[in-house]
This record gives sequence, C-alpha cells and structure tokens, in this order.
Amino acid sequence: MLILGATSLARSHKLIMMTDSITKNEIYLSAGYIRRKGLGQDGVALIGSAKPAAYLKATSEYLGENMAHFSSATDVQGKFSHFWYVLDAADYDENDLQNAVIMSERAGSAFLCIILLKNIKESKTIQKYAEMELITTMNDQLGALKKTLSGYKNVKAIFFDRIFGGDFDCFGLAQIAQEAQENNRVTVTQAMANRWTSALYIGDAVTAVYTVSKLGKPGNAYNASSFYLNEYQLRSEIYMMLARHGVTLNVTGETAEPVYAALSNGKLRSLGYENVCGFSDALRYSMLKNLERFSIQTDRIHDGYSGKLNTLRVIEKDMLREIDRICRAHDIKYFICYGTMLGAVRHGGFIPWDDDVDVAMLRSEFEKFRQIAPKELSYRFSYESHTNKNGYHYFFDRISAKDTYFASKYSDDYEMHKGISVDIFVVDNVPANPKAAYKFWKGLMRRRMLMNVRWKDTARRDKAYLLSKLLLPILRLKSMDGYSRSYEKAVRKYERRNTGRVMPASSDHKYRGTFPIEIFSEVIPYRFDDVDTFIPVGYKDFLKAWYTENYMDMLPLSEQNPFHDYYRLDLGSNITEDKNTHFDYMGELK
Repeated sequence: MLILGATSLARSHKLIMMTDSITKNEIYLSAGYIRRKGLGQDGVALIGSAKPAAYLKATSEYLGENMAHFSSATDVQGKFSHFWYVLDAADYDENDLQNAVIMSERAGSAFLCIILLKNIKESKTIQKYAEMELITTMNDQLGALKKTLSGYKNVKAIFFDRIFGGDFDCFGLAQIAQEAQENNRVTVTQAMANRWTSALYIGDAVTAVYTVSKLGKPGNAYNASSFYLNEYQLRSEIYMMLARHGVTLNVTGETAEPVYAALSNGKLRSLGYENVCGFSDALRYSMLKNLERFSIQTDRIHDGYSGKLNTLRVIEKDMLREIDRICRAHDIKYFICYGTMLGAVRHGGFIPWDDDVDVAMLRSEFEKFRQIAPKELSYRFSYESHTNKNGYHYFFDRISAKDTYFASKYSDDYEMHKGISVDIFVVDNVPANPKAAYKFWKGLMRRRMLMNVRWKDTARRDKAYLLSKLLLPILRLKSMDGYSRSYEKAVRKYERRNTGRVMPASSDHKYRGTFPIEIFSEVIPYRFDDVDTFIPVGYKDFLKAWYTENYMDMLPLSEQNPFHDYYRLDLGSNITEDKNTHFDYMGELK
C-alpha cells in the first residue's frame, strides 16, 4: 500500500489539476477551431475504444452535439447520419469493421474510418511534400484494411500519424522531462539532426476528423499530421522552455545519414485544414503534464514583456496606493474593477497573465476625484484627462507614471503621453428600460467610432473603411477637444435622473446590460496583493455579468495571454542605479 506524505499529496493534487487543465485546453482548442470553420456535426455514431475516441466524444459534448459512443458495431442502436469508426491498424476486428460499414451503407449514412498508425516506414528520401501511397509505404496489414473498405461508395478514411499531447507521448516527453528534472539538462546527439519525423497533436487529430467527415470525398483516404521536424529540434525547443530555470543543453555523438519517416498531409490541407496552434504551444501544453519541478505556463508572458512584468506591476500598485490615499483622505468611494477585481477575488492579486490595474467610481464620486487628484498626486505621477487639453482623448481618465513609456499596438496609433498607467472608469446613470439603455449605449459606441477615426486621422481598416474614409474630411472640421466635450456630455445625459440603473458606459465594446445602482453604492475593504483597496458590495453580480457565472474558473491555457500587445516598454528611473544590480535570464531585475 502506497502512503503519501502531505507534500506528496499536495504535489499529486497539483499534477492531477494540471493534467485536467491540459485536457480541457486541448478540447477547447479543438472545439474553437470546429466552430470557426463551421464543421460541427450531429447524428454521429462513434465506434471504437481506442484513446482518440474519448477526445472526439469529449469535444462533441463541449460543442453540445448529438453523438453516441459505442464500443463495437454490434452495440449500435438508433439511426445516425454519420458513422465514425476508430481502429488501430495493427489490432482490430475485421468482422466488426465490415458490419459497421454495411450497417452505414444500408442506412444511407456516411462512413469515416479513423486509422491509427504506430509505425511509418523509414525512407532515405524526403517525403515532406509528396502524398504517400499508404498501402505501399506502410506495413502489410493495411492491405487487408483496404480490402474491407473498398467497394463501398459511402466510405472515407483518415490515417492518424503518431500522436502527442494529452494521454499520448510519441516523442517520449515524459523521459525528457525526467532527465531535465533529475539532472538539470536536456541531451541531444548530432545524429538526431538527421532523423526526420512527423507527428499529430491530439487537438489537430480531432479537428482533422471533423474536416474529413464534413469536406472529404467518399472513396478518398487522407493523412493527418501536424508537424514535421527532427528530434534535435524537438529537444532544443524543450531546452529553450526550461533554460531560464537553470537547465542546460548537452550535445554529444556524431552525425548520421538522413532518415525520413513522415506522413504528408497535403491532401488534407487542400480541404482548408490548419493546425489549432503552433508547435511551440502544442509542445508546451504537452510538457506541462510531465514537469513537476518547473512551471512554464507563464514563460510567454515574461518573454512578452522582456522580463519587466514584475516591475511594471510594482509601479501600477504604487499608483493604486496613491489613488487609495487620496480617496480615503477626501471620503471618495472607489473600487477596483474588471480584471483587477477578478484577480483580487480569484487570485488574491494580479491575474497571472494580466498587465494592468483598473479602478472605477460612480459619476458623483468621480467628479470629486477629478477635481482633487491633479492637485494632490505625488510628483511621480500625472493626471491624464481631456479636460487638461494635453492631447489625451480616451473615454476614461488615468493616472500615469511620468518617466515611463508604455506603447501598445492599440495606443501607438494615437498622439499622446504614453506611460505606465492605471485607468479610471466611471459608472453612469442609464435608462431603466432595457431597450432604451441599449439604444443609449449604441449611440455612445457610434460616437466613439467617429472619435477614433478623427483622432487617428485615418480611415478604419474594417468593414467601416469606406464610410470612415468618406466622413474623415468632415470630421476634421471639429477639434478633438470638441469631440471629447461632446462625448462626455452625451455619457452624462442621465446624471441628474434617478433611474436606479447604471453601467460603465464608456468602458467596453460589448453590451453587458445594466446594473442596479445598489451594487456600486457601497464599497467594502478588499486586499489586492499587498495593497489595501476596495470592491463594490455587489461585486459577485458584476463579475457574473462581465465574466459569466463561471468567473472563478481559470481560462484554458491557450487563452492565458496578456491583453496588451506592446511595442515599447520603458521603466525610466524605476530601474535602480545600484552598481550591484544584475538581471536574470529574461531581463527581470534581481
């Protein structure tokens, strides 16, 4: 009997949760692709007990489709428009397969045979771009399979390359992870550079089935593979993931003659098939399952900010403390909101991949703050607002760190001071009638679109291109200060009316409804990391409206990305001048 200590139990629980999150992420990636491409299908009889069947079934359930899963053809009951039969090329029941094909033909249903390949014949010539004749280049067992499937007009087939991700490990990732954890190294041999192979990510395997089932032609066989690489590239990629954790790369051995063992997926790609994610991401998700000692979930975030994310957050918290100080001194009610509120409730501070801080106030509180804050702010910070006539024309005010620079892909289009900042949003009165409130919001969004065109002084790049191009000469007749004053007048239309309903009308492009004012009229103390701050008394209702009922659930791994795509980040004098200061691998100050 195995008895685990408290530390081991905690680690085991963490690994189980990680594995579960990885599986959910793969299903999420597949389902998202299927929705985008319009490949969803109902009325599917899924037959077979091979492991890919479980992922197909789970994805179907996530999509809300009508799919029934049977272990064999003899178990099938009911009418189905599609039969998906999953088998291992080296071990399957030929009679059961034939019964399934006959059953589907009699029912006038489409039949798709999903064939798992374990070994692909090695060759001395490259097969990357040639559609391989599977029967001649694979093992002889496929001959019997071809005979069973031939002669039926409704049959399609798809061959699965060796699979990785989830419960599959054709690359031996578990062994590579063990070496990295025990010896702090990843070993490669020079011979690996000439050992070329292809593999299929489990997320791509699912979408390949949906693609062939929906778009493939009866009588045709398709090869499903995701990536083509050599083992040297694979291990080098893993090393790069772990290098910042002290893992080294060990290169040994001599070179060898090139060997190729790969499936070409050109025929499948002719149907419009694409990968659900890039190789680096697919490998990262797959490795997470095997790594106990390392956390590579957030490495991309550190990469994205050149190692400056932690320092950026320190500056933002300093500004939050300054806002809190001023509000407490003058009895102004404020609260953290949006991702900052969610981070405080779910994580006790920043969402791990978030990069900003947002606060909000009711209109009456905000107007007091706007009058007082510019006069009382620390010399380190500036107050940004269109009322300052300094070229700032966002739909909210902000506090900025004076000697910093932060230009995102979005903000880089505008002429204004671009510093690390905390955004201050306003919760305004809106009509009590839902239809009138929506109409009011839509009017604000139209104003915002016109203001953006005028501020950028260029036509939009979307479906409004022609309209914005025609309007631009007219829009130039009015100054941006005039547009900002006009917009603020519009958003404050119901300021003096006791409607009982409010919304942060200027903060989002997606309509999320209105809220009873009681949600925000009182605030309660709440800790954000090491900062004492406040949240509204009705924060749960707000989070449900903004992030769904499941706001406490973590996003899939593939969605855990920073919101801002920045061009330049300069920390200014916030970088210490200590002569002994040094940097870690990613550039973060130590």
